[in-house]
Amino acid sequence: MKNLMKNPMQKPGFSLVELLLALVLSSTVGMVVLQTARTILFSTVRMSNNALAWERGQNVLSILEPRVLHAGFGIACERAGNLFQRSFGRVTDGPPPATWSDRGPVQVWRGLSSDTPTLWDLAPETDGVCRGRGLALLYAVPSGLSAKLPENRPLPMTPGASVTVELLPSENLQANEDRLTVTAKNDLRSWVAFPLVGFPVHMSLYDKRELTVALADEFDLSPATLRPYDDMYYLRADRFQVKNNRLYSEELHSSWVKSEPRIEGVLEMWFEWTPSKSRLEAWILTTGGKATFGKTARPKEWPAQAPWRAEFALHDLTVARGSWILKNM
Repeated sequence: MKNLMKNPMQKPGFSLVELLLALVLSSTVGMVVLQTARTILFSTVRMSNNALAWERGQNVLSILEPRVLHAGFGIACERAGNLFQRSFGRVTDGPPPATWSDRGPVQVWRGLSSDTPTLWDLAPETDGVCRGRGLALLYAVPSGLSAKLPENRPLPMTPGASVTVELLPSENLQANEDRLTVTAKNDLRSWVAFPLVGFPVHMSLYDKRELTVALADEFDLSPATLRPYDDMYYLRADRFQVKNNRLYSEELHSSWVKSEPRIEGVLEMWFEWTPSKSRLEAWILTTGGKATFGKTARPKEWPAQAPWRAEFALHDLTVARGSWILKNM
């Protein structure tokens, strides 16, 4: 029998088992690589969403904070019942804040009225705290102008009696004149505050740097005195609410006007106002996009009493928090 001689040029091949094993290993490695890449991609998307949501929350707080810190400035130097009614006057031609409650320049709103969907219900005070979804603030804005009395000595102010002062610019007079609005008494834009007076004052006439001002006709608080030199602040009021996942603001003239979207991606807001401590707390629920890894759980930072809807879980969420002590009250 002849011996079978192996061909020295012939190389051994892979067996079927080896081929199958190699195929399984390569498939497994490929799946792991793809899953890792998918996880990294989704994590990047979520980080981007969270960063955008955080930025939106901070933007909301940056809008609220200067108004909160100037709430009541120059207009609430005396704690008295019906303070605003007695400051702005009880007559029907006074500005809207004359009808505000004794909570002063901070008004927390519960939400849209079930009876009248276009109106907002004022949040009740429960255990000393007012909780709600909307916020209204009466605050002071620096005018860049100062008032000087011609005779350079203090002048007692009589309710309803006009006083003429000279306006001195601390910056550019024309730029500040453009913001000066002299209108009817029922328009808040025609009211200003002088910190050393401590009560709101109505502007009735402006001509060649001379401004005529007066206390409300039915002003009945402690005597007010106009100092020889005092800075002037414009009085303004804004109301904030969330509609269609956007922050909206309204400006107060003789009524609420100019409801305008300010920031997108704001799902809800929650405010808690403690009048006895002059403390206002805010929580802003924002989104940066759709939920990346399935439904999102309710954030632990979101207050238990704040509203929560099922649709919120479909977003990547963050909660921005603000807390202020109002020094002007």
